[in-house]
Amino acid sequence: MEFSYISKNIFYPIYSVIAKQILQYQDVDKNGICLDIGCGPGYLGMSIVKKTNMKLCLFDLDSEVLKIAEQTIEEANLNERAYTCHGNVEDMPFRENYFDLVISRGSLFFWEDKLKAMNEIFRVLKPGGCAYIGGGFGTKELKKIITSKMQEIDETWLLKVKERRGRIKNYREIVEKSRVNTYEIINDETGYWIILKK
Repeated sequence: MEFSYISKNIFYPIYSVIAKQILQYQDVDKNGICLDIGCGPGYLGMSIVKKTNMKLCLFDLDSEVLKIAEQTIEEANLNERAYTCHGNVEDMPFRENYFDLVISRGSLFFWEDKLKAMNEIFRVLKPGGCAYIGGGFGTKELKKIITSKMQEIDETWLLKVKERRGRIKNYREIVEKSRVNTYEIINDETGYWIILKK
């Protein structure tokens, strides 16, 4: 089943919930600039923009996925506040201290050099900015619903998720080795998030 179909029809309810959690968790400059890394169709980043006055960069390594993200921007009529950018999280084309908020849901598990990526995220964050990196479902109830729907599509889906989550014990070590000096890890039944602060 197509990635964009799954994002729009199965995972869609989580994005607004996660955006609200991100914005409530930390005092984010709601007039600042947000970077959504590994954005896919852009639903999480767009949820942030709809709840704030922020500008948004939807950033992904997959240029085909960015075409879908461009459609998401167009459909939301937010061309003045959002744009796409192609690139790799390990070597981002942005200047230092540029973004107030960096978000990424689901892409962390696929980054080849996670240490390099963490250092890049820290580099592009403004002083006082924060990043929310990881994977979550918003609530326990949403996780249960999505897990059920995804297992109907792919019986091995839950095994794949557990395999990716099995590597999370290494992430604290990676953050410790990075340039980041203030961070927090949330690991509960709704998901796994690394929150970086600068």
